[in-house]
Amino acid sequence: MNHSTDGDKPQTSFGKSPADKLLLMLAFLAFPIALAAMIIATRADDGNVYERGSLDSTEAADLAARALHEAEKNNDSVGTILSFLEGGSVLLGLIIAASASFLVVNLRDIRGDLEKQAKASEHKVELTRQRAEAEVERLGRELEAAVRKTNQQIEELTETTRHRIGELTTLITDQLEATRHKAENSFRVLSLQLLAEQQVRARNYESAIQSLQEAFELDSDNQTTNYLLGYLYTARRKFELALQHLTRALQVNPNFAPALAAMGLAQRRIGDQETDPNIRNRYWAEAEVNLLRALEIDKKMIDADGESYFGTLGGLYRRQNRNDDALRAYEHAVEATPTSSYPVGNLALLYKITGKEQEAIEMFKRAKEIAEAILDDQPSDYWKRLDLAQTLLVLGHHEAALRNYQDVIDRQPPVTALKSGVSALETLATSPNPIPHIQDAIKLLQAEITRRDAE
Repeated sequence: MNHSTDGDKPQTSFGKSPADKLLLMLAFLAFPIALAAMIIATRADDGNVYERGSLDSTEAADLAARALHEAEKNNDSVGTILSFLEGGSVLLGLIIAASASFLVVNLRDIRGDLEKQAKASEHKVELTRQRAEAEVERLGRELEAAVRKTNQQIEELTETTRHRIGELTTLITDQLEATRHKAENSFRVLSLQLLAEQQVRARNYESAIQSLQEAFELDSDNQTTNYLLGYLYTARRKFELALQHLTRALQVNPNFAPALAAMGLAQRRIGDQETDPNIRNRYWAEAEVNLLRALEIDKKMIDADGESYFGTLGGLYRRQNRNDDALRAYEHAVEATPTSSYPVGNLALLYKITGKEQEAIEMFKRAKEIAEAILDDQPSDYWKRLDLAQTLLVLGHHEAALRNYQDVIDRQPPVTALKSGVSALETLATSPNPIPHIQDAIKLLQAEITRRDAE
């Protein structure tokens, strides 16, 4: 940083500074010395040099005379020079004396100038020191302020970070708690679903519905829970509730095949009870669409009772007197569930009413074996007992058939099961070859239905 004042400006005129004065004095001393040297150089002899013996006596005498004359001339010159030197020495002494005096005077001036310059330098150094101290002090204040500001920012950042970490910790804790709670609910829902399926297979529909309602309260959007509730409410003929739960299941996934199939089953049964042909046909048409969509996704799909939905589709076609379509549907059902008596018995029924007597007898015998094997392990399965009773009746064992029908009645199954048994018997009654005692079986079941309706 350069700062200057008027007293700090350098002197530029020649002869003002001590150094300029000293140079001028040395120039005075050098002048006479240079003049003397020039005169001596101009008077020097540059004569010829002769070799010894090269001149005769006359020439030698002339040469000697000339040499003498030149010596006299040189002597005069030397005298002149000496006189000049004597005068020069006096002049030189005067010059030296003057120079000494001049030098003394100038030394005092030089000393004075040097003292002034020293003082000026000291003043400049002091100013520079003061400026440096002021600058250091200013930088110190700025640094201190910057440090305070930085510390404040660090404290604010630390507090913000601590607060943010606290928020994130709370958020993560809440999320972990929610995930844990959700996981617990999911395990609980799954356990309730498994329990409900066991109850369905045991035909304890009310217990199954209770388990599923508890699961629904834990997770109302669970597809499986809504599907099973829809299926069970359909079995209990509570179609409005059934459609609500099946719709919820399909809202989560429109291609959830079990819910599509259960929706088709509910729509088919709603159509079954309709007396208005237009309304009935609309429900049946919607049922066919949903059943076909579901079976296109999964041809081996079964319901909560372990039966193929091809059997449900075959039942729909049978009610519409589309026997060829019904035969194909029941054949697919037999392929999907070869150990179930339901599709085998219905396929045998279709063979019977279409006059395929031999095929019908073979399929009824197969249905009888399957039903008996299942009832050995699950004697309370009224659906399989209805299949067995129907098979025994067609095969000519009417007393055994009536005993099994009475066993079904004694177990107090849903009225829908009894009505399904009557419907199958009424269809068999249209066979080209009459079935003995079939009306006795129809009257037995119908009487129980009437009694139930009267309660």
